[in-house]
Amino acid sequence: MIHPKVGIIYLTITTAHWKADIQRGLSSLEKINYPKDRLELICVESKLSPTEFVKDWFENNWMPKSGKELPRITYVFNDQVIGFSGNNNIGMEKARELGCDYIYLLNEDAEADPDFLIRAVERAEADPSVAYVQSLILLGQEREKVNTIGNAFHFLGFGYSNGYLWTKDQALKFFEKERQKNPALEIGYLSGAGVLGRMSAIEKCGLFDHRFFMYHEDTDASFQARIRGFKTVVEPASLVYHHYDFTKSIKKYYLMERNRWAMVFSFYRLWTIVAILPMFIAMELALLSFSFKRGWWPEKKKVYKEVFSRDFWKWIRERRKKIHAERTISDRELLRYMVSTVEFQGEEVKNVLLTHIGNPVMRAYGWVLRRLVV
Repeated sequence: MIHPKVGIIYLTITTAHWKADIQRGLSSLEKINYPKDRLELICVESKLSPTEFVKDWFENNWMPKSGKELPRITYVFNDQVIGFSGNNNIGMEKARELGCDYIYLLNEDAEADPDFLIRAVERAEADPSVAYVQSLILLGQEREKVNTIGNAFHFLGFGYSNGYLWTKDQALKFFEKERQKNPALEIGYLSGAGVLGRMSAIEKCGLFDHRFFMYHEDTDASFQARIRGFKTVVEPASLVYHHYDFTKSIKKYYLMERNRWAMVFSFYRLWTIVAILPMFIAMELALLSFSFKRGWWPEKKKVYKEVFSRDFWKWIRERRKKIHAERTISDRELLRYMVSTVEFQGEEVKNVLLTHIGNPVMRAYGWVLRRLVV
């Protein structure tokens, strides 16, 4: 068997625990069961701290293992602040230059099972219509518990980790049952923490929109693939362990909310936007109240300042023009894997009104919406 060439894109950023994260992540890649001569390890660092950088430490500690214990390493450093989207796009372009057939995005704070890549590649090779294969992502802190079985997309643009805190056994039983109605195990959208991407599909769809910076860029990538007829699936035999911390996401509330608006107003056809508008406005009022209560009002104000700006809508118009010129599916097909409720992932977002009023109302609204969208 000739193994496809894969570029593993691994961002090396000065996060709070970067040394420990990189030590774990790269140590796991030393055990990978894939021919190392068919791999490229592409490490990308962009400026995050004005005084602290990974590059020198990395070159001293890990570069000597390039092409030996580890795949051949290419280290890319740039002094711009371009976020998760921009850094992975740089890695993808380098993988293209190196002749890779696939890329695999692996989070800095993630560890990989030795068979993670071979299983993901086997799944992709079995079906040319698959653009992305997400691994089953378990928690690095509790390895028998789930981070995500494939992310869930809510029709109002929210996204969250599906199956969060399930046991691994629960996840495997879910997959067994899910295959009966969804044989390919297609998912709402991919998690960028551990996912294989087919280069030929990415060349048609693009990887990440750099303006997303971070959050919802993975949702956008999945939808860009889906509107062109490609699949995004999960492979349960491909395992990645993610040292996930939900509270880190809360600090990026502005990006999550701005990018949620971008998703809704870029992809939905006009009739679908009209259909969801009453629920969208009601949710905005609820979020506004919640932002005051939880001290997020400054971030919410920043969201409104941007989404009501001329520049934001210029961006959306450009995205819509391309998306709707190239899409091959209806909104009904686009939203086939949508969810209608928002499930909690941390104490920070628990809300009694959402549990007892919001979710039941949205569940009913979603039932109607599935019958209205075309």
